[in-house]
Amino acid sequence: MPLDLTVALFSGALLLFSAFSSALQRMGLPGPLLALAFGALVGPHALDLLRIADVGMPPMTLLEETSRFTLAIGLSGVALRLPHGYWRAHVRWVACMIGLGMLIMLLVATGALWALLGVPFLTALLLGAIITPTDPIVTTPIVTGSLAEQKIPDSVRYNISSESGLNDGLAYLFVFLPILLIVRPERAWSELLTTVLLHEVVGAVVLGIAAGFCFGFLFNRVRRHHLIEESSYLGFVIPLALFVLGVGRLLGVDALLAVFLAAAVFGQVIPQTDEIQQDRLDDSVNRFFILPVFMLLGLALPFPQWAALGWGAAAALLLALVVRRVAAVWLLRPVLRTEHNRAETAFLSWFGPIGVSALFYATLAHRETGDSTVFTYVSLAITISVLLHGVTSAPLSFLLHRYQQKQEQRA
Repeated sequence: MPLDLTVALFSGALLLFSAFSSALQRMGLPGPLLALAFGALVGPHALDLLRIADVGMPPMTLLEETSRFTLAIGLSGVALRLPHGYWRAHVRWVACMIGLGMLIMLLVATGALWALLGVPFLTALLLGAIITPTDPIVTTPIVTGSLAEQKIPDSVRYNISSESGLNDGLAYLFVFLPILLIVRPERAWSELLTTVLLHEVVGAVVLGIAAGFCFGFLFNRVRRHHLIEESSYLGFVIPLALFVLGVGRLLGVDALLAVFLAAAVFGQVIPQTDEIQQDRLDDSVNRFFILPVFMLLGLALPFPQWAALGWGAAAALLLALVVRRVAAVWLLRPVLRTEHNRAETAFLSWFGPIGVSALFYATLAHRETGDSTVFTYVSLAITISVLLHGVTSAPLSFLLHRYQQKQEQRA
């Protein structure tokens, strides 16, 4: 992959997306969808200008590391989006959707894929675990920006953000269960409990909370003594995410969960960020860190393998994506009735997109199991989700806003 051509094409696309970002958002064409389409257009199955294999790194390794880096940056933005006091005020939503909600989505997705794809149960369980978590990157265009702020209630935007941030890291536990059952079945459960849960997940919780508190304390001190410029806010947050990511990997813990928790605690310790800083962070994350990974994925989309699967596989993945989310949210509706009205519940039950986190776990599963079909299925599911949830975000946001207005008028 010629470096100069890659830089020119990717930067040119980012310039165009940035220049027309507001218009594209109103048209229901979010950045991830456009970036994915751009990668497919310049890739080997269309214009053939770039090939991901030419970069000098194995494609799966490149996608895994790029998606890991993108998630770390994106998760920090998601965590800092939540206002002070959010976690205490919405503990019921967080507990239900992260506890019961993830389990329901895993069971529904696994059952649908096992019944419709005709794959072995453990493969269906692995695919179900990968597509269970709501992606924090793809949800960003849905819950941020002028359209979202005008049309979607704050409680809906914040609850989608918190869920997508937490379940992305906790999905690590779900994904490693089928991986261990496939590669080391004789000691899968003991390794899941000791290595994955107690060391990697619990260790990530401790690391994230400790890092977030310590760096929040440091930020407050240097700011109080005028040792940091106000414009250095973004320059502080991104290194924090990357530092925790690196330390987490060195310690062998779930680094992505640690990053989200560190940013979440950091955001609650420091003074409430103003809207201008928050928007600047979201815009920077979207344009410079998030979109390139979708361009790379577009280059790597396995169109011949998709064709071999047939339309039945696409229909099965579509059904699993939609039903797993609808089932979870509406089954928990009696418990969450005080959180959201029926229209907001319907909106939340639709928007459970997958994206970068699914890509990360698919490449991780490919590395651990050597099963190339996992990436084939998951890349197709990501494409379906990015298209489906991308084009429906604007019209459904308008419908939700119109319903809320009518309810206010009746009241």
